[in-house]
Amino acid sequence: MIEEKYVCPFCGFESNGAGLCPTCDKNLEKVCSCGSGKFSVECCNPEATLEEKKAEELIKAEVTGETLQELAKEDELKQKEEDELAKVEEVKEED
Repeated sequence: MIEEKYVCPFCGFESNGAGLCPTCDKNLEKVCSCGSGKFSVECCNPEATLEEKKAEELIKAEVTGETLQELAKEDELKQKEEDELAKVEEVKEED
């Protein structure tokens, strides 16, 4: 069985699975299995690289979606805090 190897092109982090680099949050790129040491995008089997690019785009879209959801939750919490502070200030002004 051929073991797949993924490397971060920015920091060199190595993994045996696709995804994001835990060090710099960039997409890991697959190293070609022909032994050249090049990324598969730059080497053999262009059909496989198209599938990998699609998978990477799906991962990126999923991560972006999660990030947007987190930002929306944070904004909602900030808005609630601001509303509560405004109510407290209104009560203080009435006194």
